Amino acid sequence: MGPPFKIRLFLNPWGQYENFQHLPPAQRHDFVISRLENARRREWLWVVLVAGIGFFTDAYCIFSVNMVTPMLSVVYWNDKVNSTASSLVHNYEVALGIVTLGGALVGQLIFGIAADIWGRRKMYGLELIILIFSTLGMAMASSGKNDSMSMIGVLLFWRFFMGLGVGADYPLSAVICSEFAPTRIRGRMLAAVFFCQSIGEAAAALVALIAVAGFRHSLPDDPSNVDCDISCARDIDKIWRLIVGLGAVPAFIALWFRLTIIESPRYTVDVLQNTLQAVADVSQFYQQGNPSQTSSLSVGQESHEQLESTHRSSHVEEGRILSPVSSHQSQTVDRECKSIIPASRWSDFKRFLRRGHNLRILMATSLCWFCLDLPFYGLGLMNADVINVIWSGSASSAKPVGIYQYFLRMSYQSIVVVSSGAIVGSVIAILVIDRIGRRTLQFIGFCWLLILNIIIGAAFHYLSTDGNSSALVVLYLLTQIFFNFGPNTTTYIIPAELFPTRFRSTCHGIAAASGKLGSIIAQCFLGYVSFGPQAGWAHVPNWLGYALLCLAFFMLMGLITTYWIPDTRDSQGNNKSLEQIAAEMEPDIEDIPLGLRAGDSSSEYADIDS
Repeated sequence: MGPPFKIRLFLNPWGQYENFQHLPPAQRHDFVISRLENARRREWLWVVLVAGIGFFTDAYCIFSVNMVTPMLSVVYWNDKVNSTASSLVHNYEVALGIVTLGGALVGQLIFGIAADIWGRRKMYGLELIILIFSTLGMAMASSGKNDSMSMIGVLLFWRFFMGLGVGADYPLSAVICSEFAPTRIRGRMLAAVFFCQSIGEAAAALVALIAVAGFRHSLPDDPSNVDCDISCARDIDKIWRLIVGLGAVPAFIALWFRLTIIESPRYTVDVLQNTLQAVADVSQFYQQGNPSQTSSLSVGQESHEQLESTHRSSHVEEGRILSPVSSHQSQTVDRECKSIIPASRWSDFKRFLRRGHNLRILMATSLCWFCLDLPFYGLGLMNADVINVIWSGSASSAKPVGIYQYFLRMSYQSIVVVSSGAIVGSVIAILVIDRIGRRTLQFIGFCWLLILNIIIGAAFHYLSTDGNSSALVVLYLLTQIFFNFGPNTTTYIIPAELFPTRFRSTCHGIAAASGKLGSIIAQCFLGYVSFGPQAGWAHVPNWLGYALLCLAFFMLMGLITTYWIPDTRDSQGNNKSLEQIAAEMEPDIEDIPLGLRAGDSSSEYADIDS
């Protein structure tokens, strides 16, 4: 009977209330906030790991389509390597990208809103379950007996739900990490979670590289023979299913950890108004050692002693002494607080947006994400064709290769040109984001992306000629660095900090969905626009330079819009707490009892640690 009890203990909130019931809500609140602010390294690294594994999986799944689509076209649609895709194959490729991004948009909106209504923890495992089933569904997709089903229809179905799971993880991972993070390193923690996107993208290309290399003896390598016979098609079919299916492995690993993480303590305090549950959760989750090895009673006693010590210090604030209250009085205060702090509902959300500059701030974060995702996903999901041109220059300089070399080259080119730059940019962002601030970092990124897009686009014809392609690779590598050392990281972080707890996930979901709307528009536009004779999607060397110049306009828009976003640092350059930021967003909510008011956390409790 022991193990089932432990499983239930992990999957349900802790209920060791007796050690905290006699304490006023103010002290419980202050203990919760101080414990989060003073989390030890292994504690906050655990939160980053739990959020990061899921985000790694998201990136792996969404970017693996770049590796998989050319294989699908060879196996199912009789496409040839070293040649321009047919209109039918191109339509399928664009449809896969649009459906995935459309699913992500829906997931960001639905789960962003749901996490504010029903809680972060309840949604956190659900989206990963959707991602696991859709990944396995795509890996096992079939056209049926004698093509009784449409293969592209089955793939689109599963890619939509895969996108749904990927999109849901954006607001959930960002908000949970933000609400668990100590103020001093909140930017680094969120940037570290987002860094997992770069790792996931690199992993997709690396797995493809290893899988193709593993089948090197069965794939034709003669440039003069690019026909794929039955045996070749069977092996390529195995490769793409292996690439897709492996995406479920890290998701399975992350699922248990997400199901066992506690509800965000800030959500429990600020939205559920249950300081008793919050202090019980925190005292258990941040206990010494393994939760399964330490009894809940001893930890409750340890936390109780800390709170009693704090209580005996006769802490005086605003002329009032926090005196002991009975359990009945404590519950009465909790009920009164529920009527004072507005609930998370639609009418209150509309009032929040009408207050001050809140609507403008939400629009600014959304528009910045929109301007970023247009180029990032617009070209990012056409990676195979774009990277081949960047690497080889003009079409005349690209030498025909066999099927094996074609897929191998596609993988390592993506690692070198895209993933390496993204990883470098993310690492730099982690190191400096809490020093220079999110707003400054976003300015720098948009500014350099504007310059680089103009340079590459204007000089593309010259750079893509023989002998100059190395310069083109370096410049494109720099764009990948400044995507992540810039708006790709900050657009993910800023909405997770700027808004009050009860609307934080909703606002993040709206901003993220705006980005995916931009990426869908980019897929539709760039997938079919023609800039003149021989300058359409079928002639990437002539088309890409014009496309980059068009995308530079959105970098300029993002640069300008960043001015509307407030800084999350104070005048001394230190990060503001989430409570301070919320107080600035809602300055008229001041009638909340002591200790529950935004930004009222007492400094005397900053030294409490277990």
